[in-house]
Amino acid sequence: MDFAIFLYHSYMQEKVKINNNEEAMAIAIEKTFKSVLGSSLTTIAGFLALCSMKLSLGKDIGLVMAKGVLFGLICVVTLLPSMILQFNNIIEKTKHKEILPKFTHIRDFVIKHYKIIALIFIIILPIVFYGYKNTGIYYNLDKSLPTSLESISANNELQDKFNMVSVEMVLLDKNMPDYKVNEMLNEIEKIDGIEWTIAYSKIANNGIPKEVLPDELVSVFQSEKHQMLLINSKYEIATDELNDQVTKVNDVIKRYDKNAILAGEGPLMKDLVEISDHDFNSVNTVSIVVIFIIMIFVLKSILLPVVLIAVIEFAIFVNMGIPYYTNTILPFVASIVIGTIQLGATIDYAILITNKYIVGRKTGKDKKEAISEALGTSIGSIIISGLTFFGATFGVGVYSKIEMIGSLCTLMSRGAIVSMVCVITVLPTFLMIFDKIICKTTIGMKNS
Repeated sequence: MDFAIFLYHSYMQEKVKINNNEEAMAIAIEKTFKSVLGSSLTTIAGFLALCSMKLSLGKDIGLVMAKGVLFGLICVVTLLPSMILQFNNIIEKTKHKEILPKFTHIRDFVIKHYKIIALIFIIILPIVFYGYKNTGIYYNLDKSLPTSLESISANNELQDKFNMVSVEMVLLDKNMPDYKVNEMLNEIEKIDGIEWTIAYSKIANNGIPKEVLPDELVSVFQSEKHQMLLINSKYEIATDELNDQVTKVNDVIKRYDKNAILAGEGPLMKDLVEISDHDFNSVNTVSIVVIFIIMIFVLKSILLPVVLIAVIEFAIFVNMGIPYYTNTILPFVASIVIGTIQLGATIDYAILITNKYIVGRKTGKDKKEAISEALGTSIGSIIISGLTFFGATFGVGVYSKIEMIGSLCTLMSRGAIVSMVCVITVLPTFLMIFDKIICKTTIGMKNS
């Protein structure tokens, strides 16, 4: 949507100057293609960074969104100009007066008070970064589902009536003697938080011979190669207490049978926590590094990619820091993917302004003129694009009964607004402050 808005706005601006639709469209494509291509490459790279996750969910999301951006780019530079020119008469007849203002007062305010904006940035940065690092995350997927579901209702009933909070299963060698199994169970029952254990060896230990037990009951605990034990914990799924307990239980069973397997929701969630921590660091690092490298070639600058990423990362810190101060706990998936989605989706705004600033400086304008023109001709497109992204995700966040989807869409909608504000205010501020260094470190701007 961003690409389409940028191209159409550029076309309308050129159309005012040139009374020739085809020529105006050709100039609009030429002017926006570099920005659109650069932003699409960085966006695709950001989404593909999700493929570095061990969780296949990241690969699925990353590939789908990257393909969407690629197909969108192809349609915008080929199909959209053709359709605009083809239906130009109808567009002219049905267009209305601009509802949105020119936003010149916002542009003038930012240029005039950039030092104050820089000071506010310095004050806010440590606050939002602290919130970003300390936002609560939960891994128990059950909490993200409506309690009206039969599965969730059944689990709650098992917990209330039978005290079955977290049940793990242990698979052991079938040939392990009963006395060793009971000895192992005695050790496990001494671990903090263990409520009870069940095994065939316990039944046999009470004097009930295997021969008198129904085959259906025996088959529950034994197969051709393995015997199964059940362990019930009083700790909630995906808590630090349960994760520590799982580690201790695993240590015990491995001493008795090195090939033993501990399974169930508890071990699964413990693995999920460890994988998620890896994925969070991996996705953030890969997305930033790849986008940084691409922007070096697109912008032909060393400092500008740093400035752009700093602005978007600041917006991410704000977006992800708000839940900490509102005492909101996020699902783990949201915390992993939102940074990459926000970085990839809103870098377009920053590249649009930056490219126009570069062109202005190369054509002899001073920094104030170049930034003022770049911001003035881009701010309308950025606000429309940001509000469109907000509208597309906010409704889903409010309506969805699945908390994981609702949280992710809420973060994306809020992130669109936060990123829009940061790009309009903080980015021009950085360009004003670092203009001299940017000119020296950008190819073609050294004499600006």
